[in-house]
Amino acid sequence: MAIDHFERHFRKKNQIDWNFNLVFDGQPAVAEMAREYAKIIRHPGLYDPIPVEWLHATILRVGLTDDYTEAEMLAVAAKLQESLAALTLPEFYFDSWWLWSGGVVLHISPDDEFSKLYDCVIEALEQVVGTERTTHSPHGRFIAHMGLAYPKTHNKEYEIHEQLVAHPVKPAKFRAVSMPLIRQWPTNGHYEWEVVEDIKIGTLSS
Repeated sequence: MAIDHFERHFRKKNQIDWNFNLVFDGQPAVAEMAREYAKIIRHPGLYDPIPVEWLHATILRVGLTDDYTEAEMLAVAAKLQESLAALTLPEFYFDSWWLWSGGVVLHISPDDEFSKLYDCVIEALEQVVGTERTTHSPHGRFIAHMGLAYPKTHNKEYEIHEQLVAHPVKPAKFRAVSMPLIRQWPTNGHYEWEVVEDIKIGTLSS
């Protein structure tokens, strides 16, 4: 049985997190693909599809804003500006969908290249806050993905699977361009955020 995503991940009322997210602003192919999926994945067991303007790939949820100061996070962002500016990455694409804990997500390929973003974040965090306070992926390893719809508590995974199988969607390609430091919170079945520091990728190699 799928457990409500927001019940599983949020134990504190009005929780706000520091996050580094890869965002898809200015990439119409991703927006169009998401709109096609949105026609398919409406289901009582899911929250509404994530609005296009809030689509993202989580690189790392660092932790609560109560646990890390803004000065610390801006220092991490400054180090990332340097390392990511010099990073050369290929074009990425969404190679498949799957039901992750009852929600609909898309896998990103090539994932070994996409994982370099995560590696850079971990390195910058360790340099600023130390290894003991550095957060890592809760999955034991980084999983390159983008969510399309978060699950409520339900046991209807097969129905959602059938809807997806019956209506294939052409995968989109994209470039990793922007990975801002954000303050993030849940609202209306998805996440929204405030950009604290925008971080551009590959500016020295373009």
